[in-house]
Amino acid sequence: MRFTCLISCTGIALLGFSASAQTSSPLEPIYACASISDDNERLACYDAAVGRAQQAEKQGEFKTITRQEAEDVQKDAFGFSLPSLPKFNLPSLGRGDDTIKKDKEGQIEEVSLEIDRVTRDGYDKLIVRFKNGQVWRQTESGKIMVSTKRPPTSAIIKRAAFGSFLIKLNTGERFKAKREE
Repeated sequence: MRFTCLISCTGIALLGFSASAQTSSPLEPIYACASISDDNERLACYDAAVGRAQQAEKQGEFKTITRQEAEDVQKDAFGFSLPSLPKFNLPSLGRGDDTIKKDKEGQIEEVSLEIDRVTRDGYDKLIVRFKNGQVWRQTESGKIMVSTKRPPTSAIIKRAAFGSFLIKLNTGERFKAKREE
């Protein structure tokens, strides 16, 4: 099964699933109509191409999603290595979610999340559960002291070297961690 991701300038992403050996975009037939000079032929081409695209979408060959939905997928998957998940290289529109920071290619480098609770495992390592359902576990050695009277309420998670991640709690503590859920 093949997966196609197309991003338009309006911020709409088109995801296409195709079992065929098709190598082109599901929108290519529509784009091809633009080069037809005769108005009637161009309109007929557009009508036919759009009709085929609508039918393909109804049959589940591709699905449209918004820019926000694509960014939500990126944010929810942050910290996991999911090779089957496409990289949504969404260009910046000058606005955006202030809880995420992206690199030049549009990949998330850092997220800011609200903490649900912080606990410890049997080895005295911190386990941070976030309100969005993500769970991260401390990986570095050493005990990280966290106040039970004034527990952290948010954290910034950053990509670090060699595929690792660094968590900085809003109370100032920092430690390396890996995502578990």
